[in-house]
Amino acid sequence: MLKPVGLFFVLSVLLVSCTVSFAQTGTSSITGTIRDSNGAAVPGATVTARNDATGVVSTQTTTESGLYSFASLPVGKYTITIEKQGFKTLQKTNNTLQVGEPLSVDGTVEIGQVSETVTIIEGPEQLQNSNATIGNVVEQKAIEALPLNGRNPLTLLLLEPGVVQRSFGGAGSGVHVNGARDRAYNVTIDGIEANESSVPNPVSNLYRITPDNIQEYKVTTNNATAEEGRNSGASISIATRAGTSEFHGTGFFFLRNEALNSNEWYQNAQKTPKPLIRLNQFGYEMSGPIIKKKTFFFGSYGYNRVDFTQPIDQTFGFPTVYTSQARAGNFRYFAPDPTCNTSTGAGNCLRINGVIVARNGSTPLVNPSTGAYVPGIHDCVGAETNCIRTYSTQANNGKGLALDSVFAGLLKSYPLPNNFVGAGDGLNTATFAWNPPTGGSWSGD
Repeated sequence: MLKPVGLFFVLSVLLVSCTVSFAQTGTSSITGTIRDSNGAAVPGATVTARNDATGVVSTQTTTESGLYSFASLPVGKYTITIEKQGFKTLQKTNNTLQVGEPLSVDGTVEIGQVSETVTIIEGPEQLQNSNATIGNVVEQKAIEALPLNGRNPLTLLLLEPGVVQRSFGGAGSGVHVNGARDRAYNVTIDGIEANESSVPNPVSNLYRITPDNIQEYKVTTNNATAEEGRNSGASISIATRAGTSEFHGTGFFFLRNEALNSNEWYQNAQKTPKPLIRLNQFGYEMSGPIIKKKTFFFGSYGYNRVDFTQPIDQTFGFPTVYTSQARAGNFRYFAPDPTCNTSTGAGNCLRINGVIVARNGSTPLVNPSTGAYVPGIHDCVGAETNCIRTYSTQANNGKGLALDSVFAGLLKSYPLPNNFVGAGDGLNTATFAWNPPTGGSWSGD
């Protein structure tokens, strides 16, 4: 009997196999002209294109002008073979077809027997002369080898020429291509539109993609062709991976934990505990043939578990809470000497670090970390001035009633302050700085 995890593994692979195997539309084309050694066109020649990874073969016959065209082929490496009676068989290998990048493979056949074969090993195409688009293909090797925070392969778009990213806090996505608006782009996955309409982002899309399920993608930054064009910014054409004639499978696990990190300098300065950072990423991918040279499957599964903390002041500001004395109904205030003129400094004025103290909050009266009085501040004795007096709600309510128990319980549910500067007067109210936990998990296939 399959355990739940094993059953889920099998079902996920089968489900992805069924959906991916029959929906491959992220293609490109191979065209060319076949001539003889005298430069004349060779009509009626049989041209085959074999996918080296899957073994799938497509066949064309050259026209009267010696032309052939494979209009829609999955990306990958191909072997092109030209055969015609009276000529030697010409075989050109190592032809790399990339998404959205038409490939031109011409051939010159020599007179001879078909049984004789001339093999030419092709290198990368030096000049793309099929169109005038400006862009780049991000290959699977780069996607797998380059560091990706969050394992989103589309973030490599930010490394393309002409692409800039606005600093944090700007409206929109902040990603601009050649000066275009940050929402002027088009994303397709296997030829199908995958744009998020409400809050579009060129480094995101409607579906979860990972380095495991992407074969490659093309970024066109200028002069997009008709099939790519839609907006004035980038056109991003994504081709997903497909199965091959051999079975393959890999698994991975990535860990990030605060136990492996030191505390940040500002966290130490504020005596704030080390923030929680726990990132667990794991998954697998599997591929292989269902029917040799005909039907293949590819499936991937990824799971992210993220738990982290972020200083709450980055979003909400420091929350203000009551000090322990105020919770008990004892409110403190500074009692200045009536002879002190705060405008001129004449009279009996109390100065802390050269600043005249006029009232609560006019200058820090307590230690910012502990809440204890700073030197020069003390509780009043009798009719003394330039000191701290306390007003007790229980002693002054006429009946000596203590604080209502329900309200007192509510106050105790709040944390005590740990930061006595920035908000509040430090005597009755102060702030509580903390790192609230934030978590999330997601998966993709």
